[in-house]
Order: sequence, then C-alpha cells, then structure tokens
Amino acid sequence: MGTGSVDAVVVHYNRLDLTTRCIEALAQDEGPLRSVSIVDSGSIPPLGEPHVSDWARILRREHTPGSPIDLFVVSLADNVGYAEGNNRGLAARVDEGADFYLVLNNDAYVSPAALQCMVATAQESGAGMITPAVYRADAPDIVDRFGLTLTRSGAGYDRRNASDGPLLCPSGCAALYRRDVVLDLMSDPEGFFDRRFGAYAEDLDTGLRARARGYGVAFAAEATILHEGSATFGRSSERAHRLRHRNTIWAIAKNFSTGLLFRCGIWLALGQLAGMANAVRRGRLRATAQGKLEGLAAWWRFRRYGAQQPRLADVRMLDPRFWIPRAPDPR
Repeated sequence: MGTGSVDAVVVHYNRLDLTTRCIEALAQDEGPLRSVSIVDSGSIPPLGEPHVSDWARILRREHTPGSPIDLFVVSLADNVGYAEGNNRGLAARVDEGADFYLVLNNDAYVSPAALQCMVATAQESGAGMITPAVYRADAPDIVDRFGLTLTRSGAGYDRRNASDGPLLCPSGCAALYRRDVVLDLMSDPEGFFDRRFGAYAEDLDTGLRARARGYGVAFAAEATILHEGSATFGRSSERAHRLRHRNTIWAIAKNFSTGLLFRCGIWLALGQLAGMANAVRRGRLRATAQGKLEGLAAWWRFRRYGAQQPRLADVRMLDPRFWIPRAPDPR
C-alpha cells in the first residue's frame, strides 16, 4: 500500500455557487488530498479564467495549514453527462499515480478529516471501495445516505443507517476508489462509469462490476460529508425518474449472473410492477413507464454486452427484502 494520496474529481455544470462551496470544503482537508480536477461538462457559459484563478487561490491554502492542493481543469465543449464527465477526469489524472481517487458531486462538501478517515478505513479493511457517512446539507443531523443497497426485487436504495441492508457499493455522490479498482474498471469499453447511463445508477453499475470481480467495500462512519441532493435535475423531476428506472434495469441486465437472475426472477418481475404502482401514487407514471420501457427494450443488448465480463452470483450481496420501508421525510 502506498502513502494514501488522493486525487479528487468533481464534475461541474453551470452551478458556480455549488462548485465553489465544494472546493472551499476540499481546501480544508487535513491530510491526503493532493489534487482536485474540475471537469467542466459543457457549462453555459464555460468556466472563465477568474473563477479558475479564484479556485486555484483557495486550494493553494496560503493562509491556512496544509500543503497546497493542485487544481486541474478539464474543459468540455458539450455536456457529456455525469458518468462520462467523471471518466474524463479520472483519465486525465490516473497516470499521476495516486493511491486513491475521490469521486465527488459538486453539491457535496467534505469535512476536514473525511478523506483521512476514508483512506484509513481502506488500509485497515483492504476494501477497494469506501463509503462515507453522507448527511443532508440543509439538516446535518439527518442521514442522506450511507452507500447503496440493492434488493432482490431490483430496487436500489440509499442506506439510512449502518444496518439498513447489506452495503453493496458507495453512492456516486461521494465515493473513494482504490487505484487498482479504477485501473481495472477503466479498461472496460464503457469506461469506469458506463458512459451510456449518463446519470443515475452509474454508481450501482460500477459497484456491481467491482463486486463481481472480488473487490470489497467498507463504510467509514466517521468520514462525514454534507450533500445538497439532486441539485442538477431536482429530486423528483421527470428526467430523474426516467433515468433511474431505465439505468437500474440496464445495470441488472449487465451484471447479474444467469443463476442469480433465475433465483431472483419472480421478485424482479414483481418489483417492476410495484415500481409502476408506486409511480401512479407519486404522479410519475409517464416518466417511470418510459424509463422501464427503454430499459427493457435494451435488455438483450446489455445482456450480450456483459457476457464476457464477470457477473454477480452471490445472492447474499442483495437485501432479501422485497422493498425497504421508509419513514416520512421529516421536512
């Protein structure tokens, strides 16, 4: 194991206020962070030199403790989506040899000791993926997510406590990946994150691919991060619902072994029906139906595409429940 150095990747799209706050939080890091790469994914207008200079000044930490943190900017003419934006950021820095890579939403704000805690957890556990404890920025005492779990019915959930289903993988809003995991998954044709997903469930797909190859995951309970949540599309937008349902089906098609599909088949079918019923209740039937139809229409294409890759076979990595009851939002 190396020194525990970390390079961070943050995809930026239009929201200068969020990205600036994200960088200000990263500048308070107490240990392993050595660089931050901002991927400007087709912002309108594009990032200007004054903003880049201001962010570089913040990360130089001229009047605060700690070594300077390097800033790199990857400017893209078009919005390539969250998945491919992170792929571009990782590709730009992976040759520099960091021990770990932090993938972070621009609306997520790390605490000063978070990265140090995540690296220590990785080194102690040997896990290739580390999940921090993410809380809501507007209510820091309320859990936003402690990583992802996937039920046998194919429903993905953000874990709300440490025993809320088996931890499958980190959420893409804030995740630490060991270097060998990044290099391994980057070699796949679709990239570290599957660029076809755009946004939503790309972290689930990456986690399933990593778990199928034997990489472990661990939870760093003391690594706290605050998250605004759904700042790009909105928590309940039509587009968010469509992409979640479509991409979850694609992730299952790619990554479940034939045996696991047979074992969970009836639950997966019932889960799709339950998802439609829930969409009616929430007034999102059209978006949900469109997402599911798009997902099912490409099922065999994704199934064939992943045929040569390792697939998840261990049902114990899934939550055995059909769904996970949620308490009402305290807001």
